[in-house]
Order: sequence, then structure tokens, then C-alpha cells
Amino acid sequence: MAVHPSPPSDLPSLVEAYRAVVTSFADVADGLRESDWDLPTGTPGWTTRDHLAHVVHVEDYLSGSEHPAAGPAALDARAITVGNPAHVRHEFGVWIEEGVQARRDRDPKELTAELRGLMEIRSASMYDADLTEDTLVRAPMGGQMPFDKLTRLRLMDIWVHEQDLREAVGRPGSLDSAGASQWTEHVLDALGRIVLEEVGPDPGTVVILESTGPVTGRAGIRVTEPDEEGNPQGHELFSGQAEEGDQRTQAEIDAEATTTIQLSTHALALRAAGRRPTGETAYHVVGDEDLARRVLDAYVLTP
Repeated sequence: MAVHPSPPSDLPSLVEAYRAVVTSFADVADGLRESDWDLPTGTPGWTTRDHLAHVVHVEDYLSGSEHPAAGPAALDARAITVGNPAHVRHEFGVWIEEGVQARRDRDPKELTAELRGLMEIRSASMYDADLTEDTLVRAPMGGQMPFDKLTRLRLMDIWVHEQDLREAVGRPGSLDSAGASQWTEHVLDALGRIVLEEVGPDPGTVVILESTGPVTGRAGIRVTEPDEEGNPQGHELFSGQAEEGDQRTQAEIDAEATTTIQLSTHALALRAAGRRPTGETAYHVVGDEDLARRVLDAYVLTP
């Protein structure tokens, strides 16, 4: 599977992409009017203001600051009470919501300026001569993660939240950026798991998912017989690897039950981020339309 334009391929391009995605997000935030900051978004329970607060919170935490809810409420004035909102479903969601609530009343211009400053702080550490892609760095909720993995996650998260701002005010853009490429690759990489574990079509079924642009790419999975324990199995297509022991003729391959699902980068991003339901998503199907719908219904990759 290849995505074009491709995501960052080494440490220097990863750092450059990080700076680009933060700058683009901040530029969009700077362009919003005061009345835009209370607009609802595709993320349940969040306004545009909350997306900005979230991005700033995570970048601040990764720079070394304490989480605003550290310590029991009786002992720490920074503690935040989240309550039980419907959109907070797990421990990580509570951690995220605490960061948002801590900044919910802050002026957006102030938050945007803070984000630009945090980018400079975080970038400075990225130019450390001893830093490698495998260097363990601070990650959310007190964890650690290799620099490469964490930064790619940040590219995707910040880019998706930029799309949230753009959707709210009807200003599409940044659809051919490094963040878009990284997210599209992530989405296409998940096809096998989604088809095999979430949808479970019959052996012999082939599902192909295509991003038609501005970022282009495709992924495919051929469902094979389950293993001895009954676990679903499949063969990845477009990987450059021939299937071991595959003696079928081209005519037999062409006769397989193939379903191809095509979406623009924009539509694929909104669906896979859970921002737009399948019924409101523009997509084209060649093959089994019911199977395509079930695949897209299962295709939500955000926590």
C-alpha cells in the first residue's frame, strides 16, 4: 500500500511536518471570528473552542507541564470535576476532558498564542542531537512512547482537529498536507482489522478501500478461511507480497466477490474520525453496497 503524497519518512521530515501541522491549525484558529468559537462540531459535546483547548492542553502536557487535574480535589486547586457527560466513555476520555475544561473559559486568541509558543518549546527539544526516532519521550497520561510513534499520533490528532474547526465554519483545506497523508495511511492500514474483526464477511470476499484525493492511496484485504482456533484470517492486497501457495488463475481472481469503496480524502477523514455517519458520507461503491455500508459503519478509529 502506498499513499501519495507520502507521510514523513525520517526524523527531519517528521519535525518539519509537526511544525507545519501546528502552524496550520493555529492559522485556522486565528481566522475564526469571536462568534465562531461557540459553534458545535462533529465531536459530541464539543464546540470549536473545546478543540483548541484540547490541542493546547496536550501540547502543554507533552512540553513537561502538569496535567490540570493532578491530585485530589481537596488538596489541589487544579483538580477538575468532569461529571458524567455522555461523550466521555473511558479513562482516557476523562483525562482529555479535564484538559479541555481547564481551558474552556480562556480567550481563544490567548490560547492560540500559547499554542504557537508551545510549538517552539517542543520543536527545540526535537533538534536535540541525541534524539532518535526510537527515543522514549513523554506521552499522555504519564506514559512514555517512542518519539516517532508519538509525533505521528500528534500529526494525526492535530490535523483531525483542524478539520473539525474547518468543518464548523465551512472552510475546507489542508487536504494534501503531511497530516492528511499520515491520517490517510493510518486509515488504510486499519482495513484488514475492520473487515476481519468488525464485519466478518465470508471467505473469498475481497474488500478494497480507496482514497481518491487529494491524498491518494488504496488498501485491500482478501478474506481467507479461519485458522484452527476459528480466528478470522485474510491476505493483504497491494503489499507487494504474493500470497504463499496461491495457484489461482487471473480469471479466478477476477471472479472473486470484490467490493471497492471510494471516498475523497475529506470524506474518508470525517468518517474514520467518527465525525460523520455513513448515511451522510459521500462514497462510491463497485460491488456489494450492503457490505460497503457495514465496513464504513465500523470504520471509526478515534477513541
